This record gives sequence, C-alpha cells and structure tokens, in this order.
Amino acid sequence: MIYETTMNSKKIRTLSLFSGGGGLDVGFEQAGFEVLFSTDIETSCCNTLRMNKSITLSKDLEVLQADIRTLNLDLLPNDIDMVIGGPPCQSFSASGRRAGGAAGSLDARGTLFEGYCKVISKVQPKAFLFENVRGILATNKGKDFNDIIEAFEKLKYKIDYRILDAEDYGVPQQRERLFIVGHRMEQLFLFPKPIYGPDSKDKHPYLSVHETIKDLQFTSEDEKDTAFINGKYSYLLPLVPPGENYLHFTEKRGYSNPIFAYRSRFSDFLYKADPNIPVKTLIASPGKYTGPFHWDNRYLTVNEYKRIQGFPDEHTFWGKREDQIKQIGNSVCPKIAFYIALAVRQQIFGQDTSIDLLQPDIKLSFDKRKGQKAKKTKEKHAEIKENNLQSSETSFSLKSYTDYVEPTSCSKHNVKVKLKNTNEVEICVQSDDTKKLQAKLSMSIYGNPNLISKVNLNVSLYGQSEYGIQTMWNAVDNWVQKTSNYHSLIELYGHFTEPHPIFNINKFVSYSKMP
Repeated sequence: MIYETTMNSKKIRTLSLFSGGGGLDVGFEQAGFEVLFSTDIETSCCNTLRMNKSITLSKDLEVLQADIRTLNLDLLPNDIDMVIGGPPCQSFSASGRRAGGAAGSLDARGTLFEGYCKVISKVQPKAFLFENVRGILATNKGKDFNDIIEAFEKLKYKIDYRILDAEDYGVPQQRERLFIVGHRMEQLFLFPKPIYGPDSKDKHPYLSVHETIKDLQFTSEDEKDTAFINGKYSYLLPLVPPGENYLHFTEKRGYSNPIFAYRSRFSDFLYKADPNIPVKTLIASPGKYTGPFHWDNRYLTVNEYKRIQGFPDEHTFWGKREDQIKQIGNSVCPKIAFYIALAVRQQIFGQDTSIDLLQPDIKLSFDKRKGQKAKKTKEKHAEIKENNLQSSETSFSLKSYTDYVEPTSCSKHNVKVKLKNTNEVEICVQSDDTKKLQAKLSMSIYGNPNLISKVNLNVSLYGQSEYGIQTMWNAVDNWVQKTSNYHSLIELYGHFTEPHPIFNINKFVSYSKMP
C-alpha cells in the first residue's frame, strides 16, 4: 500500500547526515524530497551512495566522506529545507547493553549528535528528522535524551518524537526505532498512522517474510554463500522449529537432554525465521550462529536481507557480503522513512499527501503485545515444569576419568576426577611440582532444576603453575562436557537477566603452602 505523491510539486531540498547505505535517503526520495548532499565516515557507505545516483537517489547527489565532528560546514549546499539522519546507535542499543552496558553519551559515538546540531545551526532548515534506537531514552537514567532535546531546543526548534515499529509500515521485520522531528510550527507534528497490523485503519495483516521474498531467484552462488556448515552448532539448526531459537534446546522449554541454559545466549542465536510472520530485528554484524536463518536451514542472501529491510531491488550495495549486510543492518528501513517523509511534506511543507496521522493520545500496541507474549511464555514454562516433575533424570552423569588439560602450549596438567558419593565429585589438578597446594575451589552445579538434586564439585590444584587457576576452570569445563550435553561451562550458566545461576561458587581459598 503506497500513497500517491505529488511529484510535480516543488522538490524539497534535503541534506543527509550519517547516511550509511541510504535507507533514509531512499525513503525521502520516494516521497518527493531531493537529497542533494549526503555524508558518512565509512568508505563502503559512500561508495554505495555513489553507485545509486540516478537509480534510487538523485542524479545531482553530492557524496562527501567525512567525520561530522571535523566536517567543513562551508562545503554544505545553500537553501536546505530539510536535514535527515541519525548517529551510530551502538552506544545506546540493546546489544550494547548486553555486551557490557550501554555507555550512551559517555561513549565517543554518543556525542556525535553535537556535530548534527552544528549542521542544523549552520543551514537552518525548516525541519529535521533525527533517528536512533529506543534505548537512547533510558541510557544514563534519561540524561542523554534530555541533553539531546535541550540541544535541539536551544536551536529554536520544537521537538516531537515517537517510537515506531517498521512492521507497522510494510516491512516484514520487528524493528522499533525512535524518530524525532524538529520544526517551527505552532502545532504538534503528528507521525503517520500504521499502515499494517492491529493499529492500522483497516487492520491489514503484517507482511510475512515468505510473501516478501518468495519471488527472488536463488542462484548457485547464493547456495555457496549461504551454506550453514562446519560449525560447532551447525547440526542443531535443522532441529529448530521455524520462529524459535537456541531456547528450543533448554530444559525450561522441555528439551529432554538440554544443551544450553535458559537465557545463556542472545535471542538471535540459532534463530530461524518463521515464513508466515515478520522476523526479529536484522543486525549489522551477525556472528556465525546469529539469525534470522532461512527456514531452509541456511543464511539469508543479500537480496533477501534487502527485501526484509525494505530496500528496492535496484538499490545496490558496495563491498563483500559482510560489508553489504553491515550497511543493510545499520540502515533505517526505507518504507518507514517514506511514510514519515509524507507526514513531513503534508504538515511542514503544506503539500497534501492524504496520509492518515497519529493523534498524540493514541498509544500503539506493540509494547502491550510484547507483554502478552511474555505472559504466554511464562505459562508455557510453568506447564512444562509441572509435566516434568515426575522425571527422575538429571542433567549430569557422574563418572571418574583421568585426562589432560592444556590451557596453553607450554603448560600441561594431570587432571583426575573421583566420585566421592552419589552427588559429590572431586577434581584434582596436578602440575609437576606436587609439594604445595596453590588453590582450592568448591562449587555446586545443579542438574534438572525441577529436582532437588545437585552436584557438588571440589576442585583442588596441586603444585605451582603460572596457568594453575585457568587450568582449574578448564578442568571444570572439561568435566561438564564429559558428563552432560552442554558444550561448555558458559552454556550451562544462564546469565542474561536470569535471577539465579545454576551453579554457585561455595568457597575459593588460595594457599601458599600445604595446610
């Protein structure tokens, strides 16, 4: 569903910052704006923008590779009506929080909006659009967002903002982003009403991934590029039901021989797309096991990525596969940019586009739907737990063995595992010098959480060694691999927002001599 644009109206002269692969630029061009100047710090992005001149972008587009913090403002074109762009979002994103805490403006990338403000101050556009991730609202207890709003207001612009989800605007992808529009109107700026989903006027169903990509050709070269093989977990993907991820192999989901702890991985780990619904958010730098994977148990092609992100087929990306996917994943979805651009044209530039607008008191339902989904998940887990209460199977099998662990090429330790009783295991790590006991570790590892049973590990290191402590942990890791389906100690330990780990360190004592 596309609104008709008045293409014979006066073009709205537009400047693009942090242009990336051109997502905002393409959407605004489709809505009758003319992007005359784009800039980005990345060579690959600038090459992509140049490749698409006279195709999806203006033939008059000037592309400048530059750091906005040192950009020569005298190089900017005159008589600019509109500025669009959003600085890199990693320092505000959910993945950034999970990877070590969202730094927000404390990260150097978080201060890039100051360069954005300098451009606004220089060109004095009639309006601007600022896009970023939802997480920007919460970093540093909201101070980052308040600083950004205050900076824009000092430039004499009124600010209106909304969180919008791309799937509401014709993209088969759940992708929530914050959009800020700065303007000088007396009234509020109203964002476009959803075109698809339960909040849309006619309740149009969301576009599915299959419907979006079904006509794309799959070539022999694509088959080579998208094969999911030769990996530690490659054998698991065919077992994952469409729409699910690694959680399928957890005890909490009822898997009989668990391989992962609940919430021990990101949600896109081994995530397979459901062909009948939108997918989760595409990311810019996926790892080997990062989805969405195709339901045919392979990676998505670049052309499939483009369709799912909402780019037209004729828009091409420069670089190797990983370069192209990075640009696509970092882009604003062109379709949501298109509808916002129509709302801007109609309200700020007085060119009727007949687009339906969201009233400020209307609350979109995506947060409510996520809450309902979380509730159903809890109910499902409770049902699985109740059904498994009769099971007597634990996650670990106890056995003795003697093995070698080599944390480095220059260190070898003899590791002996002894069974003391039904749930007590003693692991002795011994180096060449057996005169001293350097450290002792005691921990409890729980098996099936539905049962009371647990395994107590007592790990002792005998002898002096530069790599002794590391070897102790390696010994525990080795024991987990040998006695369970878990591939490592990390997979056993669910740490993402899980309130209680399933192993606890009871005692760790370091000795200078034998007690």
